[in-house]
Amino acid sequence: MEYNFIYNPEKMVNEVFRKTMIAAEVDFEMLQDGTFRLPEDVSDEKLKSIQVELEGFGIKVQTKENRDIVEEIKIYIKKMVYEGDIRNVKISELLTNQLGFSYPYLSNLFSSKTFTSIENFYILVRIEKVKDLVLLEHTSLSEIAHDLNFSSVPHLSNQFKKVTGLTITQYIKFRKK
Repeated sequence: MEYNFIYNPEKMVNEVFRKTMIAAEVDFEMLQDGTFRLPEDVSDEKLKSIQVELEGFGIKVQTKENRDIVEEIKIYIKKMVYEGDIRNVKISELLTNQLGFSYPYLSNLFSSKTFTSIENFYILVRIEKVKDLVLLEHTSLSEIAHDLNFSSVPHLSNQFKKVTGLTITQYIKFRKK
């Protein structure tokens, strides 16, 4: 039986998940796509207990019956930005391949439920990562722009100002105070 354990990649949850499964005495196999395969003989009662435990740590258990495609889009984008290489990628192709739906369908569904576009959400997530990286001081804006798929430093700076209302320099000064 396959379950997708959805989590916020900004939080370190692999250890929590592993400890929860060990405490519940349930074997599991971690698959490459963020899915975990559990043995067929896991009781509904035990699965419910695991779900409650994991939800306390921000980990959602998702089955085919309770699939939330909008949440999957958000999580996939966050995971991609925080853990993957997003240089020169087309978000539309990645989402289509990952979720198995056409991009127009995904885009319309996402917009109707969140009142923003997938592209705008993608920009917001990248700007959140920019905020983290500029405070580290060992990464140049040029490297950040390149790694987070902004066309140039001015493009990154313009998007940052549009989203936060601050320049990157103002943000750094504000955060250091």
